[in-house]
Amino acid sequence: AAAGLPAATKRESMGICFVGRRRFAPFLSDYLPGRPGRFRSIEDGRDLGPHAGAHLFTPGQGAKIGGAAERWFVVSKDLESGD
Repeated sequence: AAAGLPAATKRESMGICFVGRRRFAPFLSDYLPGRPGRFRSIEDGRDLGPHAGAHLFTPGQGAKIGGAAERWFVVSKDLESGD
């Protein structure tokens, strides 16, 4: 909310109507090749930790980064590097 992101105060939703009751990440991974990457801070470029693939995230989505004391959000994706 402090950064002014519109999705920061909304309840998180990962559902897509055509997916049904299947888990989102495994569903996408059946159709899109995974490419593990790293979460990076847009403030200073520091490495915040690994993720299973940029295809699993959308801008504005909360990013669950292990060990992080504060909440982080996806701002952009680099599909070339996987970050």
